[in-house]
Amino acid sequence: MATETVIPVKERAVERPAFQRALRKCFAFPVLLGALLVALNAVIMFPTFRIEPDTWWHLKLGQQILLTGHWLKADIYSFTAYGNPPLAFEWLGEVVLAIAYKIGALRGLHVLLFLLSSAILVLIYYYASLRSHNSKAAIAATAIIIPLAGMCFTLRPQLLGYIFLLITLICLERYKQGLQKSLWILPPLFLIWVNTHGSFILGFCVVGLYWICGLVPFKAGGLTMEPWQPRQRIHLEIVLLLGCVALPFTPFGGQAFIFPIEKALFFPQQSAHILEWYPLNFSLWEPKVMLVLLLGFLLAQVAYRLTYRVEELFLVLFTAYMTCVHTRFVILFALVFAPVAATVLARWAPRYEPEKDKPLINAVLIVLIILGIGRGIPTRKELATRVASNSNFPVEAADYLRQHSVPEPMYNDYGFGGYLLWALGPEHKVFIDGRGDFYEQAGVFSDYLSVQDIHPDALAVLRGYHINSCIIQRESPLATLLRARSDWKEIYKDPVSSIFVRDRLLTSGSTERPSRIQSGPNNTAATPGSGARS
Repeated sequence: MATETVIPVKERAVERPAFQRALRKCFAFPVLLGALLVALNAVIMFPTFRIEPDTWWHLKLGQQILLTGHWLKADIYSFTAYGNPPLAFEWLGEVVLAIAYKIGALRGLHVLLFLLSSAILVLIYYYASLRSHNSKAAIAATAIIIPLAGMCFTLRPQLLGYIFLLITLICLERYKQGLQKSLWILPPLFLIWVNTHGSFILGFCVVGLYWICGLVPFKAGGLTMEPWQPRQRIHLEIVLLLGCVALPFTPFGGQAFIFPIEKALFFPQQSAHILEWYPLNFSLWEPKVMLVLLLGFLLAQVAYRLTYRVEELFLVLFTAYMTCVHTRFVILFALVFAPVAATVLARWAPRYEPEKDKPLINAVLIVLIILGIGRGIPTRKELATRVASNSNFPVEAADYLRQHSVPEPMYNDYGFGGYLLWALGPEHKVFIDGRGDFYEQAGVFSDYLSVQDIHPDALAVLRGYHINSCIIQRESPLATLLRARSDWKEIYKDPVSSIFVRDRLLTSGSTERPSRIQSGPNNTAATPGSGARS
């Protein structure tokens, strides 16, 4: 006689329709923690507008691609490197910036920055959860690295590169945990990545590291290497090979692969004089957080004799070293340290218990967070005010140049070049802008340094380029020098910048002579040649 399996009443009550299960998963407590992380990012990001001089030239190049439908084959924005092949390997990331600006102007850029930075934090949180199997430990680990990651949250295509690197690390971790299909995401990801930012090199390095650390079994103290199964190793090799096949599919062919390596090895002036390439400044509070985290990491190892996989420990130590050498890599340390910190914190954080979850309450809180973020986005007027008050952007001076004829060629500060290129280019051609590698390759960067640092040949360099005017920071050493010379006159000044013109051009009538020095707030006006000083 056939027997019938009887399901207890309590067990039957737990079963729910698929749609209801999906909703419960969407509004689970770990999702709420991710939403709270995004809300925290909004609190940090909305009071400021974290764009920098490089944002503007990236935006301009993206706008040029959208306008013309093709990539520049020769530079049209500078007079010092005019006609040289531009190094626009980040064209896809630049198009993303241009689309955001086309949709919402400055507000579109601000929202894009918020979305990209939030995506980085959420992916770090997910990566840490995946590694530690504890969402509460993961959210704590992500929260403590926000000051470090936030140092790199400025609007540039590199943010997309960090997102792609996190996706790569997550796919590899999932593959480690037996989810075999995860790796097939990587070949199309590399195809997009190689057209977006040069950090795709890091993606290949990470995949190669995981492959090497699975070739042989290894255990020494707290270090382990788990060998791949033959099928896993072949799968990883195929994915890596397909990623290499994607490399030439860019407007620049194989040069896109070679250039990031050249940039790291053969552009010493850029590394020596651009702030993000400087060693980490431990007088700031954010680097002190990094020191505390590293000391805590060492203390935890001594106290608990923790076990680490070779690849994850190597990534933590390597990125810590690279961060100390070059500040721009601090975010790499943050995103590889968070999963390790989460595995330590998981010793004390209780695990998530789905049966105790309250998805309805979670859903209400998530909706409130979304509404609050929407209301907190700054207006275009507020953002325009923040841009105008930024000491790196000669906003008022650019308006003056639109309305007055000032003789060119015009020398400009490195930090001003990006904004001038965006606001006035290509009609007004810059001396230099944030494309430091491009100008170093053209031999212009060293001449710029001679002028900016007031070397003995500084004025000779200006004459060599036939410079007739300068737009520079108002309190810079060069501005002080030009004010002291009788052959240069200050025709404009505001709290940020000054414009100087050779006196012979003013007296010869070869340019429109303004009736007075144009002045911004808190400045007095004076006629050219009256000896007005800042």
